[in-house]
Amino acid sequence: MADEFVEISKEDIENVENALKVNADYKLQNTKFNINTFEKGQDIVIIQYVANVENELVFQTKEENGKYYISETFSLFLDNIVNGNVSRDVFQSVFKYFHDVIDDAENDFEEEKAELINFMLLTEEYEEEKLNVDLDPAKIRKDYQEDHDRIYGDDSLNRVQKSLALKELLHMSICQVVNDIDLFFTRPYDLTPEENAEKNRQEKIALENEVQLG
Repeated sequence: MADEFVEISKEDIENVENALKVNADYKLQNTKFNINTFEKGQDIVIIQYVANVENELVFQTKEENGKYYISETFSLFLDNIVNGNVSRDVFQSVFKYFHDVIDDAENDFEEEKAELINFMLLTEEYEEEKLNVDLDPAKIRKDYQEDHDRIYGDDSLNRVQKSLALKELLHMSICQVVNDIDLFFTRPYDLTPEENAEKNRQEKIALENEVQLG
């Protein structure tokens, strides 16, 4: 049975194309989500990841009289692909970008930076000019190196405290770019068991001090 079609704007096609490059929950399988695909009337196959399950979503496309159409069922997924889980997806994307930039000093990351900025601008919560500054690879590496030198030059800290402090500062830098207040109260994703234990110890001491002051 042939699909029912719904019109999709050129702007929405471009928004979905950009979002699919960084959305962790949806990945294109075999074709590109762009105007050319619609003009050729090719099927678009998207893999949706829910927990540990992969769902294959197939959408028919067509172009008629300069207008673009896609299977009506795509309407159920459009908002989630472009806007769903925005804070989480943005954080994960920025987290990966920061770590890639720090780990590979020889790469200029211009293409990755442009893609990330385009994705973040889709949310309409960010300013392009500020993102260009915050996501500048040279700035990220410089800030990280300064934090590294300062922390590892502090002889009052032990090995675990130093590695924890550096990860926490990097986490704060990422949270500042994402600009979600809830994220500032989370721990870095990549703490080792030793670092987690040290963080627990620090929080326990801080809580005891608060009780004493109270």
